[in-house]
Amino acid sequence: MRELAYDLTEKALALVLGLFLLLALFRGGNTDIAMLFALGGGVSALAFAILLGFLGAPILSGPSTASAMFTMALVLLLLVGLMDLMPVGADFWLLLPGRADYKNVVALLARPEFALERLAVSVDPVGTKRALVALAPCIAIAFASSLLSRRSLLRVLGALAVLATFEALIGLFQLGFRGASSVFVLEYAGHSRASGTFVNKNHYATLLAMVLPLLIFRAAGQFSFFTHRHNASALSNTWWGVAAAFVAAALVASLSRAGVLAGGIAAAIAIVFCSIQQRSRSRRVLAVVLALVALAIGLAAITGLGQLLRSVLNGGLGDGASARAIMNAHTWTGISEFFPLGAGLGSYSIAFQRFQTPQLLGFIEYAHNDYLQLIFETGLVGIVILVLLVAAAGVSARAIWTEHVKGERLSPALACFVGAMAFAIHAWFDFPSHIPATAIIATLLFAASMNSALVAVGRRRAVGEKTSVPMLRESRESAHATLEPALTG
Repeated sequence: MRELAYDLTEKALALVLGLFLLLALFRGGNTDIAMLFALGGGVSALAFAILLGFLGAPILSGPSTASAMFTMALVLLLLVGLMDLMPVGADFWLLLPGRADYKNVVALLARPEFALERLAVSVDPVGTKRALVALAPCIAIAFASSLLSRRSLLRVLGALAVLATFEALIGLFQLGFRGASSVFVLEYAGHSRASGTFVNKNHYATLLAMVLPLLIFRAAGQFSFFTHRHNASALSNTWWGVAAAFVAAALVASLSRAGVLAGGIAAAIAIVFCSIQQRSRSRRVLAVVLALVALAIGLAAITGLGQLLRSVLNGGLGDGASARAIMNAHTWTGISEFFPLGAGLGSYSIAFQRFQTPQLLGFIEYAHNDYLQLIFETGLVGIVILVLLVAAAGVSARAIWTEHVKGERLSPALACFVGAMAFAIHAWFDFPSHIPATAIIATLLFAASMNSALVAVGRRRAVGEKTSVPMLRESRESAHATLEPALTG
């Protein structure tokens, strides 16, 4: 009875995590309705995760230190946001770091028509509330992903791979059917770059860059998403290789220079690992791999490689780097003004206006560097959060590498880690952490890289080790995978 309850709860949790991926289909989840949907899903995921832990999920097994540090960083960010909404007296508010220059605004708000005597600590409390709504589901996903069994988590990752392939095809269709009528996801058809269901090409590129390593590992036959077989068929590997080629081509067609850089680095790392792992394979496998690489290059050349290179060679790269350098310099000025408290979570667009000069035209909503924006908004706590994230990545990488040197196959956790690394690289140049869909997917991948069942693929239980419901499930899945070829052959 307990195992049945565990099975049902785990399936429900996996379904909720899969539904989160649908946010990408609605402007990257960057709408009020989508964010409310994500918040409700986060509450459900957290409830199922707590129940799963009560029923016997191995919370304290494997690389739990990394998972704990990651979750702690997100919870700390949530606490900072809640503190930013704490009301204080107007006179005291002006004494907080960086607030003195708003004296005239505070005086205006004290007039009878407004009569505001107490203000939230945050410079922009509305932006803080929106940031908290977007952050809450990420905390639930980070906690829940560490509890799922290997098979359930692989199915969720498989759904993510299918989504990325679907987005890639949409992006390529947008280039192929210029001037097409506006229907559903083809709303942006006719543009000279692919953007899928996202408004911003950079966020679209972030999604593709994060999933590309996962597709490369799957095409190399290192694991299966939806079956119990340990040895994937050559045909299925080829189809996933074609999907990886389409995703790579759509990434180039996005014309996002930072996105292509992040995805290129992640893909190169994934290919190197797969090449080393498969060096003993036949020449036939090598020929298939080379054919898929040629397909990816050919598609990229047709869709946007030339235009991407022209944007780099014609000064576009230098102009973009120059604008970001100015923005970073002004952001540093704001950091020094608001430090150590910060301007308030989600308040960058309002607080940055004080430091913007005529060198930067227009309304600057994000810093185009998520690390600097985090410190701008949360001050010293933001630095602590970044240290926790780096430490979590280090501990996770060590655990993955320890299993890698002992195993015959590449762990799916390694692919997830490399995909999360692509997000981290792109976050240095843009703002993917402020788009709900990309932030949720990055959280899922990073948390999955710390999941003990996903990391320790093939690790056998030691004699005398306590058996739990998840361990029984993993043993049953392993036995099923071993007997299936004999039963069907």
